[in-house]
Amino acid sequence: MNYDRDFIYGELEELGLYAQIRLADSLQPLPEGTFIGEYKFEDKEELKNTIYTEVSELFNKHGVQARLFIAVSEKATIGVEDITAKKS
Repeated sequence: MNYDRDFIYGELEELGLYAQIRLADSLQPLPEGTFIGEYKFEDKEELKNTIYTEVSELFNKHGVQARLFIAVSEKATIGVEDITAKKS
């Protein structure tokens, strides 16, 4: 890892991107390097480009090397569950 994880995660939260999701009455962690946010944008392409620009600028400013994958959805169904392989 080439950055201060907690600092970057805090900066992403300031952009409205979170590494946890509320399911039922608890916060559940998302997979490492995965973030989610809710935004009020009519134009989904503009939202994607805005998030890309803000995150790219943040990463470049702090020397973070990463691949960005940004998905924008009108309505998403999300489930989080840990899967543990069972030995046979």
